[in-house]
Amino acid sequence: MNVSVTTVIRDASCLGGGMLNVARPLHARLQASGREAHFVSGNKAEDDSPASYVVGLNGLGFKALPAAAMRSLVHIHGLWTPFEYRAFKEARRRGATIVMSPHGALESWAFEHKRAKKHIAWRLYQKRLLQSADLLVVNSPQELRRLRELGLTPPIATIPNGVDLEGLSLASAEQNRERIVLFFSRIDPKKGLPDLIEAWRTLADRKGYHLHIHGHGDATYVKMIRNQIAASATGDIALLPPVFGPDRWKVFARASVYVLPSYSENFGITVAEALAAGLPVITTKATPWGNLTREGLGWIVDNDPAQLRGALQAAIGLDSEILSEMRRKGQIYARQRFGWDPITLQYAETYDWATNQSMAAPIWVDRPVLTKCAF
Repeated sequence: MNVSVTTVIRDASCLGGGMLNVARPLHARLQASGREAHFVSGNKAEDDSPASYVVGLNGLGFKALPAAAMRSLVHIHGLWTPFEYRAFKEARRRGATIVMSPHGALESWAFEHKRAKKHIAWRLYQKRLLQSADLLVVNSPQELRRLRELGLTPPIATIPNGVDLEGLSLASAEQNRERIVLFFSRIDPKKGLPDLIEAWRTLADRKGYHLHIHGHGDATYVKMIRNQIAASATGDIALLPPVFGPDRWKVFARASVYVLPSYSENFGITVAEALAAGLPVITTKATPWGNLTREGLGWIVDNDPAQLRGALQAAIGLDSEILSEMRRKGQIYARQRFGWDPITLQYAETYDWATNQSMAAPIWVDRPVLTKCAF
């Protein structure tokens, strides 16, 4: 079986974030494997790819797509906007199998952010679309549990995100490490930057380390973060532009520790990238990375500046030999779990099953047992 797969994502620009870092590499690898694969986006992707279509950020161009563009299976990445709604309706009209990935949009914190709009949309159409999908895809057991808590009953596949290692030179990274604690993500309320800046400000001894914050976000929120940095008056916090594509590895290669103090993550692709680049990681219990401490790869804290401060102090105080061993273990851990080749095979098997559910389901697909009431 070789199911034709159409990947759908609203923002295919360099600002598409973690969602794009799943959708685009997956599409490219499906094509490279010889599978018929199409890519539909609201705006133009940074890189050209065969069988790509742009339908506008509002999705009004879906109806004009050629028949082959949404022929067999359509995988929609993202929620909440008219774009995804129109993608779903057009895929259903054409009789395609529909797969949807929320990418953390239904995690408790994210669901409550801008609560009024989201709860109205949830009641009006969003839950109905997800409930009507043939398959849902999540990136962690945590996200699977959340979707079941919301009452969603379709089959759900749990597949980790992959890390594109193009441009990563581990030899170069070991030569260029500096005393830098790195934050590399969107500048967004859910990422916990105010906690990080407060924790950094109150460190007893920063041991010559600097905090580098790389990212982009809403201008008003970025200004607030900039003001908090200025008010901290530490002189060792830098707010820096985002870096995209293979160039991001140069940023990871300079750093010694990675920190992501998020209030909500369905996966947290930058954690996997940091591990691949050899960085021990500090993150929170609100992410699905609770095994980092057990694996000897980092620290897990509550969303609390005091706990974050303690983890930062421990990280920057590490003996060089211990730090080197954590780097080595992180690289091995990431390469074993987040390589795109085995993950692409998982997706391909999942897609084939989704179009023919009489087959045995892959072990990573959860199918709830629905019982009928006896009267």
